[in-house]
Amino acid sequence: MAMKKFKQYSWIIFVFLILFLGGTFGFHQLSLQKESKLLMPIGKKVVVNGHQMNVYVKGEGPETIVFLSGAGIASPILDFKNLSDPLSKKYKVVVVERAGYGFSEDSDQSRDVMEVLSETRQALSQAEVSGPYVIVSHSMASLESLAWQEKYPNEVRAVIGLDWALPASYQDLKEHPTLMTLAYWTSKIGLLRYFPESVYLKNDDLTDSERQQYRFLAYKQLLSKAMLNETRAVKENARKVSGFTIDSKIPVLLFVSNGEGTSFSRSKWQNYAKDFARNHSNVQVVYEDAPHDFYHSKKEEVVSQISSFLHQSRLD
Repeated sequence: MAMKKFKQYSWIIFVFLILFLGGTFGFHQLSLQKESKLLMPIGKKVVVNGHQMNVYVKGEGPETIVFLSGAGIASPILDFKNLSDPLSKKYKVVVVERAGYGFSEDSDQSRDVMEVLSETRQALSQAEVSGPYVIVSHSMASLESLAWQEKYPNEVRAVIGLDWALPASYQDLKEHPTLMTLAYWTSKIGLLRYFPESVYLKNDDLTDSERQQYRFLAYKQLLSKAMLNETRAVKENARKVSGFTIDSKIPVLLFVSNGEGTSFSRSKWQNYAKDFARNHSNVQVVYEDAPHDFYHSKKEEVVSQISSFLHQSRLD
């Protein structure tokens, strides 16, 4: 009797779950159609490898600063606004949105680090933004930055790392492919709409209108095919660039967090940076007692440090 009731309840729960997921998916699709008409693209669209990429340019100045976002950022342009707006008063700032990010189209092409770098360089060329560049990159974009200065050193004037996830850290990172696949389908069904925006939106200084735009992009792009594929490729990408050393002629400034939000302890996370910088006299390291995305909470300090670094390096 108890088993019979258990089976009945199991069927009721199963049917309810199917109806709930189906209803959520239908609502999600209708909402995406409505939201697509409310999205106000920022930047310039260029075509690279058969898909559109978005490049945002603001300001003029003696140096061109190119921002590259970390993994899983719905809108790199809005995410970096804390830094790009004040820096654009003195420099030309550029934000390149990778495939599957922000206003760039999704892509199921290879997310090999050299392919991603090629697309970034092509996007800059198509947008008529010439180098050499000061690269400012966060977290996973360390891999693309290292590849860039290794393969095309003449295109790189300086490198600034916003809490880089260095290649050595990826060797120790535990993979959870099942969780990533589950997160992907959770996003495709539309379950992200039930989460508080603090889960995916870290920039508290955005206006209400900008927050709305960010939410719409999160519902559309998290997790995109490109994001999922780059996550699957990240260990191999880290291995490919692990032997690259920073060109001694390129000044480097690394901001390093306290490890919060990285899955590593403070000491372990900061040791990756210490080990990396140990044999490079041209690498400056600044330790921040703040989480992985500190460039929001400590925006004034980060902007000031970047400006001082570029001035000291005689790059302005």
